Amino acid sequence: MKNAGFLRARGEEQKKIRRQQIVDAAASLYAEVGYDKVTFSKIGRKVSFTRLNLYNYYSCKEDIFLTLLLQDRWNTLEDARNTFSGAVTDQDAFCLEWAKMLLRHQRMMALFSIANTVILKDASSEMHKRFRLEISQISDELIKLVQELFPAFTPKQASFFVESESSYALTLYPASLEYKKRMHIEIFKDVGSGTKDFVSLYIPFLEVLLKGLDKLD
Repeated sequence: MKNAGFLRARGEEQKKIRRQQIVDAAASLYAEVGYDKVTFSKIGRKVSFTRLNLYNYYSCKEDIFLTLLLQDRWNTLEDARNTFSGAVTDQDAFCLEWAKMLLRHQRMMALFSIANTVILKDASSEMHKRFRLEISQISDELIKLVQELFPAFTPKQASFFVESESSYALTLYPASLEYKKRMHIEIFKDVGSGTKDFVSLYIPFLEVLLKGLDKLD
């Protein structure tokens, strides 16, 4: 019985390794060709899996990318915890560091910006539920962190900050200079208002948001 148990545990660990190899392969392909051009078959070839073997681990491309996105989002939370501690005494410095922190996770912002409109619509129901659950957990942890940084905030204010800053970041980033360079999108500097960098556009929003939260009941 002990030997059988050992073999099962070993098998589960190997399966976990294979799953991560698949996610890493998807991440590599995404960096090379972008989300739209990554296919289930290409991911399988990247890890030397047949399409049939790949189905033993994930049911579709979307589930793989949601797994990648969740990993990136957890990493962003960990980065925030490592970057910020104690009550904020300089809001200008905080806004700059928060914007820079987000910019360290550009893949997360890019994938998150299409999660609801592109990825989730073809994901499995099981993965969809897992995604919603973990995103909610991460948001709760971010709210706790924000309340530590701004002790005067009510839970409602902290929640509104997290929801608002995230929504704006995910809207702003795909139009930013950094995203277009990363995705090799042509940039027209003299057309309209021009393409701006993420940080310079995001900081004023955070400053206004923080001031406005003082008036939120």
